[in-house]
Amino acid sequence: MLKITSLITATMLLSSCSSTVEELYQKVLPKPSVVTVEDGTQGAEENVIAPDSSSFKSQNYKGTYDRSGSKQSPVQVAEENFRASGVKFVLYFAYDGSEIDESATQEIIKHANFMRDNPTLKLRLEGHADERGTREYNLALGENRALVVKEVLGLYGHGSRIEVISFGEESPISQKHEESAWQKNRRVEFIYK
Repeated sequence: MLKITSLITATMLLSSCSSTVEELYQKVLPKPSVVTVEDGTQGAEENVIAPDSSSFKSQNYKGTYDRSGSKQSPVQVAEENFRASGVKFVLYFAYDGSEIDESATQEIIKHANFMRDNPTLKLRLEGHADERGTREYNLALGENRALVVKEVLGLYGHGSRIEVISFGEESPISQKHEESAWQKNRRVEFIYK
């Protein structure tokens, strides 16, 4: 992979030169190794170039097409089906709290089962807070909320596939300065990658 990247970089940098592509390949590719062969009667040197036996099979992922006509990856299809099942991708929290109630626990278990069934998925938990409190306090509160959710998912063995990030009060859903808006802003969002 590094050789390919180097080759592409060299090609782009030297594209304005008068050299041909073949000359660039000769400059970048490694030289064949020389091996001394001893057959008992005489010593001889010969070039040994190992034949390339690598094969690259295309990954035949089956996706679907969305409404715009672009192909969706299997991850996108799985997530779309998961969303259609009615599971919540946002958990809301009480003022100044990070406790998880019974209904939130049930939603987290659904996410744990989804991750179990899709072992290549990674999850980012984004913690948020309302505007009340200092910026630093809200960042810590958003992180604590996401860490509590990660802790529950970790009980199902998914902790290593989960990233936690806190936005504190920086990404509110509602800009209003009243309790109904603050309730929407105290949340953890599930973002699959």
